Amino acid sequence: MTFSKLKNIRLLLPLVLCATLAGCERKGPRVYFAPKDTPPGESVTKQDSTPEPPLQHDAPWRPTLEVTVPPAWVDIGPDTANIGRYRASKAMVSVTVLASMAGQEAILVNMWRQMRGEAALKEEEAAKKLSDVPIAGGAGKMFEFADGDGGDQRRFIVAFTHRPEGSVFFKIQGDDAEVVQHRAAFLEFMKTVRFGAGAPNTSEKTGDTKTTSHPVGWEPLVPGPMQVAKYSVPAQNGAKAEVAVSIFPTDTGGVVANVKRWRAQMNMPEVDDDAARVAAQPLEGAPEGAMLIALQNEARALVGAIVPRDGRWFFYKMSGDTAAVSAARAAFVEFAKQKP
Repeated sequence: MTFSKLKNIRLLLPLVLCATLAGCERKGPRVYFAPKDTPPGESVTKQDSTPEPPLQHDAPWRPTLEVTVPPAWVDIGPDTANIGRYRASKAMVSVTVLASMAGQEAILVNMWRQMRGEAALKEEEAAKKLSDVPIAGGAGKMFEFADGDGGDQRRFIVAFTHRPEGSVFFKIQGDDAEVVQHRAAFLEFMKTVRFGAGAPNTSEKTGDTKTTSHPVGWEPLVPGPMQVAKYSVPAQNGAKAEVAVSIFPTDTGGVVANVKRWRAQMNMPEVDDDAARVAAQPLEGAPEGAMLIALQNEARALVGAIVPRDGRWFFYKMSGDTAAVSAARAAFVEFAKQKP
């Protein structure tokens, strides 16, 4: 799946890209490009043309890092979201692996711009914000922004390189003066990086349809790069539906934001926060805080579940023809409650 041209943007929603490159400090409006879903059944013969809302999933490749750490930096070790983290005085440096985002460079720039409260640029203008930078003995791209006034000014630099196994992102952020001070060291640091073999992430490997034990009759489909699993559910007199599973390190803006996004995907009218909450209810039998969302627009229906587990949020969404969604609802609920 790839991001389409900006003219295909249907809605701006809470952006969670900062979570994919963990540690981002949000400032100003948070936005996200929410494209139209692919109709159920089409993905059997072709890949979805646009991404699901999630921006973080467990990439199948999690290498070890072999690097020369600058003398002034402190290696604070990896965590579940990053393969490397470092403290450069008061600035923070992180290294994150995602599924390949090759070809989406200009869109990434715009997502970061809008997250910082800046207007989106035309794709060709966004591409001009990228500069070439050597990373791990190969080619990479880099962009940077600063915001705030006076002593409150913040700066962050993001660089990335695409490899067959996935895309690797490097980020340094902090007070403007701190980041500027460590900018040269950051560039040299990326040059020294070598990726060790590491180990495949087998717990939620992209494309691994055994992320959980799926219900009988569900047929695994090829998931998009931003999904960990995808299924078609049994058709009901020609009615079709699909289930997508994604995993994020945040709740992507909360239940209300997700209800509004899913309503938009269902071509339902906009509603205020209170009306959006009505569509959600606690998912009994799941971890505390799990919510179940049900929407219907004429012959189309959507059932979604947001389930926090072990510091991450699992997003399950079943959408399609109402008859198929209704018939598979009970199985979907049990599927969302089971721990991978």
